[in-house]
Formats: sequence, structure tokens, C-alpha cells
Amino acid sequence: MPTTRYFAQAPPFPADTPTIDLPILSFSELRSGNPTEGEMLFAACREWGFFLINLHDCAEGRTLLHDAETMFDLDIELFSLDQTTLDQYAYNAPKDLTGYKRMGALKTDDGKLDHMYVYNINQDDILGNRAPRTNAPPIEAQRPQIQNFIRHASSTLDVILKTLDDHLGLERGTLSKLSPLDQESETSVRLLCSPPHASSEANQDRISLGGHTDIGTTTLLFQVIGGLQILPAGLENKMENWRFVRPVPGCALVNIGDTLVEWTGQLLRSSLHRVLAAPGEQAFESRRSVAYLVRPAKSASMRRIRGGKIPVLTEGEEEETRSVDEWAAWRSKQVMLGLLKPQTKGGVVPV
Repeated sequence: MPTTRYFAQAPPFPADTPTIDLPILSFSELRSGNPTEGEMLFAACREWGFFLINLHDCAEGRTLLHDAETMFDLDIELFSLDQTTLDQYAYNAPKDLTGYKRMGALKTDDGKLDHMYVYNINQDDILGNRAPRTNAPPIEAQRPQIQNFIRHASSTLDVILKTLDDHLGLERGTLSKLSPLDQESETSVRLLCSPPHASSEANQDRISLGGHTDIGTTTLLFQVIGGLQILPAGLENKMENWRFVRPVPGCALVNIGDTLVEWTGQLLRSSLHRVLAAPGEQAFESRRSVAYLVRPAKSASMRRIRGGKIPVLTEGEEEETRSVDEWAAWRSKQVMLGLLKPQTKGGVVPV
């Protein structure tokens, strides 16, 4: 399969590391409408807010894996640039998060600084929905390849969203229509790189990127080196309660974001997750990952979707009427001011 090269280069994920047992779903079976696979997807979106999807079992999935490998190649080329060059493309937080973020620009849960380089590539820039911006040279040189990745990643997530439509009792296409490719949004391709820590023993509990939930609708993540952790719902936020996600060859990780939780009246789950120093010998390798983070169209509303199984507002519950941009700006500001603590939202606690 296309990603064999990167997994073959990585040290093995240590077998004795505490991991979370996420379901692995078949993309081929979801595309064909297999009811059992659909039920497993819906259950995972309510219990975990995360699941793995096997892309190697059909041609469309293998195409996306090939695109993802191209993005990993781009990640290596991009973060090999010197610091002075990268700084020319620094983003203007919190107003604009498109562009480059230096390592050490954010605080983590333990009050220390993050250990992650990030470059956000705006979808509208790549697809031509807005005037093009100037990105770092490797990104400019790979515009057609990034566009392919976006279109194939979006098509993959559409299959997942249509399956959710079915299980939420909504007309097929309801969720997909809220994040169309031809309308402006804050959807982005995110390239990430966490360099090796100085000592795996001394930094085994070092947080590379702090605990958070994704603000958008869905995220599609490709990773090879471990480090991503999820805090299972109902457990206290203590170091020993977090569980690693084991990267699986041929699979992408999908998670539900806060916007989709709000739209569905908390039926679905957005889980708290973070990145820690990779376990075992993997800590000596650069941890690279590629994420496709979907946000709604700017014209969309945060109003709860009506119909199907989505619960109606209870007496005294206020209806959210802000636009997605207004709500996202408010939420981000609340988090930065310490007035809103990132935490798992929605879903069901497993019995």
C-alpha cells in the first residue's frame, strides 16, 4: 500500500503501551451501505467521537492514501526550510490561523510550551474560492497535489456524513451540504511536525500539543508515529487516564468536531485529545502528521438541525442563532481567556 514506506521507516509502536481500542471500519463497506458497518460508525461517533477507517480495501481509499503520502513528503520538505524563511509565513493569531506556527508558541496543559511546528493551508486558497495567498515555496509548488488531497479527503468524509445522515434520520446529504467545497469556509489542510525530544526517558510525559477538541465538523488524520492520546469519557483528566491511539497502516483516523455536536443536539461526541511525546523508541523520531480539518461554510448557522432523531430544544434552553464564524470566534476567545475549558462534549458514556 502507498504508506508502507513511512511505516517501514518508523520504529515499532511498543506493544506494552496503554492504548484505546477504537473500532476499525471498512471504507468499502460504508460506501456500499453495509448496515452493520453503519451501525458501528454511529456507535463510535457517540461513544468515542473517534474511529479508524481502513482505506486500503477499495481503489478510492488507496488513492487517498497515495495523496496522503505526498502530503507527508511535503511535510518533510516544508519543515526542512530554515527558520527565517518559515517565519516569513507566520500566521496572525488569533485573527488568522492560516500559515506557519513556530514550536513553543502555545501553552500546554502543564503550563509548559508546545513542541510542535504547524502549517495551516487554507482550502479556499487552494481551490480558488478566494484570491490566492503566497505560501511557503514547497506549498506553492505542490498546489495541484494539495488540491487532489482535499477533493479526495472531502469525498471520503462525505461517505461518513451520509452514513450519519441515515442513522440520525436525516435526508441524505444534509450534513455534507453544510460544508461544500465551492463555498468559503475555514477548512484547512494542517501539516504538523514534532521533532524528537532530547531524551525519551526524561520526556516520556512531555506534552507536545495541549488537550483540545476540534472546533469544526470532522477531521481526517494521517499519522505514522504514535503520540496522539484520547481521554476516555467520564474519566478525570489525570496523566494515567489518557490512552494512546496506535497508528495503523492503511488507515486514517476520523473524529467528530464541536460544530457537529452542537448541530445534533449533543447526540454525537467530540472527545478531548492531545499529543504527547511518542512512546518507546519512536520518541527519537520526528512525529509528522497530516490533518484535513473541515469547517462549515461561512454562511452556515450554528442553529441546531431540525428533524430525525435530533432532540428538540427543552423548555428554557436557548436556541443558538450565531453564524459559525461568530460562534467560533467567541469560543476561541473564551478558551484563550481561560473562561472555557476544553472538554469532551456530547455522546453517551459507555455502560
